[in-house]
Amino acid sequence: MFDLRACLVWLLAVASFPLPVFCVEPAEALAAKIQAPSPDSPERVELCRVQIFLDRAGFRPGKIDGLGGEFTQKAADRYCDALGVPRGTILDVSSVAAPYRDYVISEEDAQWVGPFASQPAQQAKLKSLKYATLWEAVAERFHCDQKFLVELNPQVTEPVVGTVLRVPDVKEFRMSDVKALEKERATKTKSPATPAIAATLPPPPPPLPLPLPASYDLSRPIQPSPVEQAPLPTPSPTPTPEPTPVAAPEPKRSIVLLRSERLIELYEDGRIVACFPCTPGSAKIPVPLGKWKITSNIMLPHFRWDKSVLETGVRSENAFMLPPGPNSPVGIVWMGINRPSIGMHGTNTPDRIGRNESSGCIRLANWDAFTLCQLVKAGTPVEVR
Repeated sequence: MFDLRACLVWLLAVASFPLPVFCVEPAEALAAKIQAPSPDSPERVELCRVQIFLDRAGFRPGKIDGLGGEFTQKAADRYCDALGVPRGTILDVSSVAAPYRDYVISEEDAQWVGPFASQPAQQAKLKSLKYATLWEAVAERFHCDQKFLVELNPQVTEPVVGTVLRVPDVKEFRMSDVKALEKERATKTKSPATPAIAATLPPPPPPLPLPLPASYDLSRPIQPSPVEQAPLPTPSPTPTPEPTPVAAPEPKRSIVLLRSERLIELYEDGRIVACFPCTPGSAKIPVPLGKWKITSNIMLPHFRWDKSVLETGVRSENAFMLPPGPNSPVGIVWMGINRPSIGMHGTNTPDRIGRNESSGCIRLANWDAFTLCQLVKAGTPVEVR
């Protein structure tokens, strides 16, 4: 059993240091100067177990780093809500025996590393927006940021195929799964169900009477042929038909986006079943409040990068069409809602989810976006509060 709040208090105490009252340095710059405990310190190991436990349960704590934070706490609170127990209840994370495991970098990882460009004009010339390094590819595969992955593997300078890395023990986010889902959805779109042939053919004509031969004697009794004299086979007992299984009704899912908390909650038949940290727009272009619905769910989308849309929300003619890939500004999936140019999508900066701003859209880490896109579809309600 683990007390999340107590461990968070310990980490804050370890990381605290005196600051002058006139200091106005940004919080992120201050956090970068704080020396975090080793990944193998008992307290950080325990917090990592908590994060992995919540990640596996679908209540995503953000990037795995063993440091906790607001999204770890929000995920723990929602997990308690799902269980119907008071928030702050001590979590039993014994199912996570150890937070780390070994992983051998594969050719599949290397296939998704390629030429990198940071500016839209150069990105538009590439065939795919792949990872810049194997560090980045493996970090995203295991739901953590590169800094933490490097901390876990101080002996590795430059990983290559075959390098053994220590990684968080989460369910892997694999680009091969993204490609497989893209192919499956494309096949369903291009190959509609073929109607039954019998329904399109006219009924067969009635059989014509066979002409009798001229020498046929109607007064002569008909002699059965040897085939006609053969005994008919005994019919087998009619098997009892098995009952047709009744498919379970599809659950009714809905999304609630809590704008101030930067959190997406997923409900199933009115009960919370998952949550995901997000970046919901910005102060200048916030995600509009109200009730909406998902209109599209596209894997590996091409992205029309338009500076005017990003800065003002107004479409212009000066734009670049960017190829798909994990390093696309919209990541690996686009879930559009019924508002022009607004959707839920992945990102190329997962370590900054909830800590930066977007241009009116709703960003998620690619691993979270991939999970969510398989749980929703066109028509799923989305309420922004």
